[in-house]
Amino acid sequence: MLLLILSACGGQTSSPSLKPATAVSRQVVTYPEWQAGNAEAECTRAGATFDGAYKVGPPVSGTYPVDAYGNTITATFSPDGKYVAWSSTLVMTAVIVKGGPGANVYVYDPPATSDSGLHAPPNQGGNIPRISHVTFCFQYRLNVSKTATTTYTRQYFWEIRKTGDQTELTLSPGQVFPVNYQVQVGVVRYEDRDFAVQGTIVIQNNTPITFVVQSVFDVVSPDIVANVACGELPRTLAPGQSLTCTYSASLPNKDSRTNTATVAYVRQGQDQVRTATATAPVTFNGPTTLVDNQVSVSDDKYGPLGTVSADEAPKTFTYSLNVGPYPCESQDTYHTFTNTATFTTNTTGTTGSSSWTVRVRVPACQMGCTLTQGYWKTHTRYGPAKPRDATWDLIVPSGEDTSFFSLVSPGQTYYQVLWTPPQGGNPYYQLAHQYIAAKLNVLKGAYAPPEVLAAIAWAENFFNTYTPSSNFTKTLSNQARSYASLLGQYNEGYIGPGHCSE
Repeated sequence: MLLLILSACGGQTSSPSLKPATAVSRQVVTYPEWQAGNAEAECTRAGATFDGAYKVGPPVSGTYPVDAYGNTITATFSPDGKYVAWSSTLVMTAVIVKGGPGANVYVYDPPATSDSGLHAPPNQGGNIPRISHVTFCFQYRLNVSKTATTTYTRQYFWEIRKTGDQTELTLSPGQVFPVNYQVQVGVVRYEDRDFAVQGTIVIQNNTPITFVVQSVFDVVSPDIVANVACGELPRTLAPGQSLTCTYSASLPNKDSRTNTATVAYVRQGQDQVRTATATAPVTFNGPTTLVDNQVSVSDDKYGPLGTVSADEAPKTFTYSLNVGPYPCESQDTYHTFTNTATFTTNTTGTTGSSSWTVRVRVPACQMGCTLTQGYWKTHTRYGPAKPRDATWDLIVPSGEDTSFFSLVSPGQTYYQVLWTPPQGGNPYYQLAHQYIAAKLNVLKGAYAPPEVLAAIAWAENFFNTYTPSSNFTKTLSNQARSYASLLGQYNEGYIGPGHCSE
């Protein structure tokens, strides 16, 4: 018997799908004379290691059922009947192509699931004969499938920054001043760690043969060996039985990888080791565990401000706190008003804080400080600023609702006069606005120089004499405006003890 080892197959075909395959590792053994028989006998004669055999003849293209487990072989013959391509759900150790007197035995190591360009050996005239039949020598394989679930932890790191719209204030005794604050909380950075993959490896025996699982390995590319737990091995799997293993591996980062499980097993009663593999992609999406992904924010003087999660950061809280009141003493006193905003993380309880300090000067009792007409207009029982300044109670009998020099200006109160614009530069209201502010500043305790007291006295005499609709001479108008300017300088802090913060 003559054996020829061929490295390639020749011949022409009009069907590209039937040309010789290049991705399959195979040898071709040529038998110039071949006695046909049943499929098992032919596989035995060819020296194939097989679990079963199937014969397709005559050569008709189609898909052929092999067993009761749903396995099939698809054979496609060229129009001239000289070439065959095949694919199968089973692995083939050998495929025998008979034509003319001889046969080519295509030996696959490792076993293959498809090939093309197969043909019988040339006859004595050098021509490739038509195929008479094809015999497939197949092995059963355990079916291996696997899952790959990735996990990792993301930890957030936070910062907080507190600012206010005032750093220094001068307050009269008893004065309250609102300071506006902003607290911004944001994520400085985050760190990803504890990268891992885990999953299951399911080994199923969907064959009529009993196999023995010897070992199970799992590797994450390029060379990370996973911890595999299958119970006690070796494990015998009868037809229809399965084995489920679990595995896990720590990874250095979240780069994409490939996870491969390899199962080594033998047919019961034999020692030839077979292998089956399964792969799964190792890809990372979002983190599976979040650490410190939320903070609660509070202010030691204001109270809780709220919470901030990482996906809404940065977030800014705005609020106001009143500074004061402070009493006066025999000399100027200085105070500091410090409040602190703090965050606390939700997982580890990590804290961070930021403070803002306002320095406050309170003039001595005999000096005080002054406030403008704008302050006195808004700090009344009608607002809009809060709180109301209690100095208004010293205007008797009704504070801001007291009639303003009612004998000559019936129906208008101090409050209404302050809010009446001096249409056309009316000297009456120009003087009245500054007079009311100066009067209240003196009542609040601000020191008034002699020229200011003289201006106040002149104004009171003016209001007891004239009304807003009086026909003022040019000289009287100029004099009223001059005193209004003097009192305005006092109220604004250019003369006298100085201006209070507003």
